[in-house]
Amino acid sequence: MRERDDGTPGRQTGPATSTTRRSWYGHGTLTRVEKSPVNRYLHDVTYVFADVSIPSLPVLVLVMLSSTEPGFGPVPATMVAWATLVVVAAAIRGGWIQPPATDAPGWVAVTPSLVAVRLIYYNLVLFAAAYGSVALADAVGTPAASLGFAFLIALLATLLFPRVAESAYRWLLAALDQ
Repeated sequence: MRERDDGTPGRQTGPATSTTRRSWYGHGTLTRVEKSPVNRYLHDVTYVFADVSIPSLPVLVLVMLSSTEPGFGPVPATMVAWATLVVVAAAIRGGWIQPPATDAPGWVAVTPSLVAVRLIYYNLVLFAAAYGSVALADAVGTPAASLGFAFLIALLATLLFPRVAESAYRWLLAALDQ
């Protein structure tokens, strides 16, 4: 493992600082094309949807199969949190939102070690949003508040993920250098 050329370990700064995205024309032909802001955001949403959804499959399946609570239970809370993760991460990837506690723009790079971090982090966040938001809503006596709590949990977790990933990546680099 090594740091990126811009000195930011484990981060994809290119999409946040560029108006081009990779595109596929079929028959194995890849190219980079200039995209409008709306098309860049849609491109980033599809990218981040896969980035979030694939590592999150364990908790998504668990919640969907184990929860039968109607109304404002774990399933709707999970859907709100999942959508929030994707929408906010896409905005970070495209450079529209600067994540706090880090100077680097852009989303987290896909490396083997950061895939492991994603697997743990996303599943914990969605589990906390699914069941923690319902518990908080029950504590305040307003079941519908579970959706708001799920949104807030996912929003905060998504904004902090680039910093968490940077720290994990640097820790791993330091551990491997010894």
